[in-house]
Amino acid sequence: MIIKQSPDPVANVAPLSRVAPALAVEEIASTVQDQALRASLLTRGQDYLGQVMARLQPGVFQVNINGQSYKMDLGQQANVGQQMLLKYVADSPVPTFRMLGQAPGQAPLDTTRLAGMMLTAVPLPTTDAGVTTALSTGARILSQQLAHTGTQESSQTLANQAVISHAPQNPRVLAQDIQRALTSSGMFYESHLEQFATGKLSLTSLLQEPQNQPGVAAESLINKQLAVLENQRFQWQGEIWPGQKMDWQVQLQEEAVREDQHGADQPTAEEAPVSSTLKLDLPSLGKISAHITLQEGRLRVRMAAVATDAANRMQAELSSLAQALTSHGQALDALAVVREE
Repeated sequence: MIIKQSPDPVANVAPLSRVAPALAVEEIASTVQDQALRASLLTRGQDYLGQVMARLQPGVFQVNINGQSYKMDLGQQANVGQQMLLKYVADSPVPTFRMLGQAPGQAPLDTTRLAGMMLTAVPLPTTDAGVTTALSTGARILSQQLAHTGTQESSQTLANQAVISHAPQNPRVLAQDIQRALTSSGMFYESHLEQFATGKLSLTSLLQEPQNQPGVAAESLINKQLAVLENQRFQWQGEIWPGQKMDWQVQLQEEAVREDQHGADQPTAEEAPVSSTLKLDLPSLGKISAHITLQEGRLRVRMAAVATDAANRMQAELSSLAQALTSHGQALDALAVVREE
């Protein structure tokens, strides 16, 4: 998650009188001060509501307690978005809580193992903006890439003139319409030709793609296809429903293969992470974005809002969203709302 590094030690030996105070002491002091500050925000003996924010590794989760994030071992039965009642019982050597039970209306946790049990909470580092850094190095790189939108050449962006969907109130239909807009965009025409030749795609579907429409600039389409092939990224701008503009990006993340692997462990298209970024300016919430990553069936969602009240409203509905996703069988690794400038 965090990578640290280290000349010939003999060459740098100095007389004792020249020894300077070790810088590491300041670094350790800062860590201790940070932990003490967090502990001062909690009152021993008081009950707190904890919310599971992300799965860090099997059985280990990021839990938000009183506005601070901690790493806790909750077992395999915990779910992202879950809320639980905790009693703060100790602050040394690390914050410790007693598991009291589930918050009302929550799906069952592994209460046979956790009920009444002491749970240690390791404070997680935070960024300057107060957002917890709980993702792996690869996930942080992915997050940075997702945030880097709107800076590519316009020739790589597909501007759609037609409205994607007329059913914004029906999530299922809306999702199908978005999927159709991606698959019939003309960016994957050659692979669809192969599917048609093998009987996996109908002629009707093939004829709906831009390459078979009159007045379409073939050179422009080819340039966009080459850009998608080179960058493994699809960019789209247009109306998602009447009067509502959307910037949309879909990207396939390919992991580099080390020389000693000879490509043996390179992920297939089904295993490689697929990320999607949506940006909208909604009438009631203002400018918002959603960064979504799907890998091996597991989902990570990070939503951001410019307006503070919009971020608060979205945060208040986070548990409902998590429950809606998991109730339909979707494995959820992370779900968060942040405020962005």
